[in-house]
Amino acid sequence: MVSGAFIWDSASCIPGLSHRGDQMKDRVLCNALTFVLGHLGSAKECVKYSAFHLGREGINKIHLIMEWIGLALVSTFDEGEKIVQHLINAFLFEGSQDGCSVRMQDEIRGRELSKAPNEEAWKEASEIHLMNNKLSELPKSPNCPHLYTLFLQKNSCLQIIPPLFFLHMSMLQILDLSYTKIRSFPQSLFGLVQLQRLFLRGCELFMELPSEIGKLGNLKVLDLEGTELIRLPVDVGKLTNLTCLKLSFYGDDNNRIVSHSNIIIPQDVISSLFQLEELIINVNPDNEPWNANMNDIVKEVCNLDRLQALQLHLPKVSLLNELWDASSSIKLSGMRFKFTVGSYLKRIISRLPFEAALKFDEQERCLKFVKGEGVPTEIEGVLQHASALFLDRHLTATSLTEFRIENMRNLKFCILGECDEIQTIVDADDEYVVLGSLEYLDLHHMKNLRSIWKGPFGLGSLSCLKCLVLYACPQLTTIFTLVMIFNLRCLEELVVEDCPKIESILMTHDPNGIESMLWTRYLFPKLKRISLHYMPKLVSISNGLCISPVLEWMSLYDCPSLQTLYPEEVHSNDLKVIVGEAEWWRELKWNVSESFEPPNLDAIFVPIEWFKDLSTQLAGINVQHQAMKQEAEPFQQSGLGD
Repeated sequence: MVSGAFIWDSASCIPGLSHRGDQMKDRVLCNALTFVLGHLGSAKECVKYSAFHLGREGINKIHLIMEWIGLALVSTFDEGEKIVQHLINAFLFEGSQDGCSVRMQDEIRGRELSKAPNEEAWKEASEIHLMNNKLSELPKSPNCPHLYTLFLQKNSCLQIIPPLFFLHMSMLQILDLSYTKIRSFPQSLFGLVQLQRLFLRGCELFMELPSEIGKLGNLKVLDLEGTELIRLPVDVGKLTNLTCLKLSFYGDDNNRIVSHSNIIIPQDVISSLFQLEELIINVNPDNEPWNANMNDIVKEVCNLDRLQALQLHLPKVSLLNELWDASSSIKLSGMRFKFTVGSYLKRIISRLPFEAALKFDEQERCLKFVKGEGVPTEIEGVLQHASALFLDRHLTATSLTEFRIENMRNLKFCILGECDEIQTIVDADDEYVVLGSLEYLDLHHMKNLRSIWKGPFGLGSLSCLKCLVLYACPQLTTIFTLVMIFNLRCLEELVVEDCPKIESILMTHDPNGIESMLWTRYLFPKLKRISLHYMPKLVSISNGLCISPVLEWMSLYDCPSLQTLYPEEVHSNDLKVIVGEAEWWRELKWNVSESFEPPNLDAIFVPIEWFKDLSTQLAGINVQHQAMKQEAEPFQQSGLGD
């Protein structure tokens, strides 16, 4: 963050943002903002996007980061989180108390409009940015002979566009109507023959694309993700310049029945779009017309020889055969993909934590296998190229290694959820390297899971693992063994929640085994965060061994048997936050240590209030922790510099 009055004084000497009024404080503020923006480096584009797109009420932090990822402003979710925190510390963003949402400071975001500028203001403009306002009406027919770009997204009150609105916008090339309430296009839109990019993301009331869309022959990007389409008109096949097509078919099946048509994508439409580089098709998993037409759609997709990114729901495993048939143009090794394989009913509420789902979606090559049986060879073929696997409600697998070790060499991200027959994640019979590239492992609602690892532990196995999340595993008794510890040198975060049989994160059956570990000094040399919640039998964190020299965060909630801690378990100069119940903290005892004195950590203890939501409180505490952490860093070294 900016520290020191001299920096702000310097900022006032720099000619910067345009400002209204002649008061000195306005000029100083504008120039100061210019100075700050000049030091943001790559985060500057995130600020510019947010200034235009964020409303006064703000936005969920996770949603904002996913928007940045979609626009290639950041590469990963973690990078986005760091930038959000930097912008809060630089006073450009303001975080909510619970840490879940952010908003721009009003001085940067500008005023919110409820009425569009008059038609005279449109005449000379080449770009018009009216997003994130409360516009409900637009001018009837503004004369915009030079208009190239028009942003109207996130005007949630906008339901109707006047019939002649686009009549005098002959040069328009980019139009964004995302997250509005529009249901249809005015006829004047189809005269925009220069239009190249059309966005309707998140227009949930938009259900039917008119056949006149075929008149927009110069379109390169048509983004209808998050709409409620019932079907695609055959005229989309005329858009032969399309390089990006994103569709969502979530419309009411009753409307399809009335139209006497079960075809949602007419024959030969997809294959006509031979220049497509990115194709995303979202559907309800129980969409019967989609399932019935899927064979023909897959065959057409296989003819797209320029495709670099593909997202499909495949109700039958056998459809994967078509994708890498000898005659197919699809080459999984050189493209981004997300395949959801399996037939199932969509849940109203997912049991997978929202943040985990988003992190899965940001991976480049994703395979989600739902309600599967056995290990089909088709799944093995995709898994060899996948960087992320989500095994959801598998019916028969007893361990992940049934999917064959050699198929998972590229796997970096893995989620297993509600796989009721799995008893151990890895069941090894030799000291081979298993999951050597894996960085993130999330196990949730695994009702018969007993252990993470069974059998010999090969050197290099799990050696890249950075984050382990265990949630609602009622039979789990063992997380780490001493043999595993040697490989987990990269672990940065451990979350264990609602695992009632766990007594310690480290299990050893031989006291001498503990002594033999002491020479390593720390169990996890890079571990920064540990969270243990709802664990009634937890009596010790690490049996008195030093956990990490860089531990920053420790959250211990509803662990009634954890009545004593070892000084070694909290020995870290970086420890800034311990979270727990106030009564538990008052009654906590310290075990005697020959190496360390019991520390006084009252200054960093943060109490949890039992009558408030735990996750909300933790999010708020985390925001404060990150702010304190960044405040201690010089502005030039905070990650915002070039």
